[in-house]
Amino acid sequence: MNIVGIICEYNPLHNGHKHQIDEIKALFKNDALIVCLLSSNYVQRGEPSLVDKYARADMAIECGADMVLEYPTLFCCSSAESYAHNAIYILNSIGIIDYITYGSKSVDSNNVKYISSILANEPSQYRIMLKDELSKGLSFPKARENALSEYLENKGYNINSYRQTLQSSNDILAIEYEKALIRQKSQIKTIPIKRVGSDYNDNSLYDGFSSATAIRKTLSDNNGCLKNISEQIPITTKQILKEYEDYKCFANIELFKDIISYSILEKDTNELCLYPLVNEGIENLLKKYVNSSSSIRTFIDSCVTKRYPSTRIQRLLMHIILGANKGLYSKYKKPEYIRVLASRNKNLLSLLSNNSTLPVVTSLKKSYDSFDLNKKGLIDFENKACDIYNHVVLKDKNNYKSEFSVKTRI
Repeated sequence: MNIVGIICEYNPLHNGHKHQIDEIKALFKNDALIVCLLSSNYVQRGEPSLVDKYARADMAIECGADMVLEYPTLFCCSSAESYAHNAIYILNSIGIIDYITYGSKSVDSNNVKYISSILANEPSQYRIMLKDELSKGLSFPKARENALSEYLENKGYNINSYRQTLQSSNDILAIEYEKALIRQKSQIKTIPIKRVGSDYNDNSLYDGFSSATAIRKTLSDNNGCLKNISEQIPITTKQILKEYEDYKCFANIELFKDIISYSILEKDTNELCLYPLVNEGIENLLKKYVNSSSSIRTFIDSCVTKRYPSTRIQRLLMHIILGANKGLYSKYKKPEYIRVLASRNKNLLSLLSNNSTLPVVTSLKKSYDSFDLNKKGLIDFENKACDIYNHVVLKDKNNYKSEFSVKTRI
């Protein structure tokens, strides 16, 4: 039996995600178990997830996944490089993954693998080109794209297809997964699956396959009504989202405006500089525009610079409201436990427990009581992040449950 890992957000799980799961099952002729590593209540691009991690774990199980593990907030709300590095670290640590699969827009998966090999080894010529591009004040992704294009062109490659790969959000993550596997000397193999439908950042709905970005935007534009997205999501996802539609508690970053504003206003610029990604004067822009912006989106747009694209600003805002400062990242350098959010296979759960080099958590309360201070600190941070999410998002506070009291699907 093969075990395949998927690093995912399912924000929400849509037809494209279901297609990926179905493709894995078809490829292995149903002789594969699927383990999802799912972002917690905050996602990589620096936003609260549409619905909480437990609902999204249910979506995964209902669509064919066998187990869902939590990707903790402290590590998943980060740059593509850091996000991929820690995700691969977790999947390596559990000791049971044979393959990981990822969606790719690239017509040639060899592009992804070749670029990742360059980035993993960073030849001196490339490093010089990257330093030169960064000196122009460009964001890191843009500087890297330019440096890689120049490097490949100097090697005699036709760079057009490589540029397309470097400009695709899905392919950028794919490159980072491959790079992390190389650097961590992992034995896990990869299975690229062609992404169907629209691009990751496409805001428009299409028949059958639309991006999660477009689905979230449509929900927001239609006051949380599922009617307009029902063709873009599996019926099981719709059934899970229906409860959230009834209670009008879909999350978006605008709901966090007050806590973001307060968190910036109560700190001086020196305190803001204690957070990752806050440098080069961005702290002054945060203080300048926080009171004059009518929405979080206009606030973020006001702070955007060549070096600071909107997703980087979103991530630093999440770090600020959650208290994820540089000291915290210095203290907690990597994940230290594996939490199971959902599982439908007891044998797989036993296999995980017997092979993981990190402690496996199925009961948060029991594990917490036996953990050392470092692991307790990581759980405390995750619990705080979830408390903030629930406080902001839940309309009916009577529905609130602490992390210790949530009954997981195991």
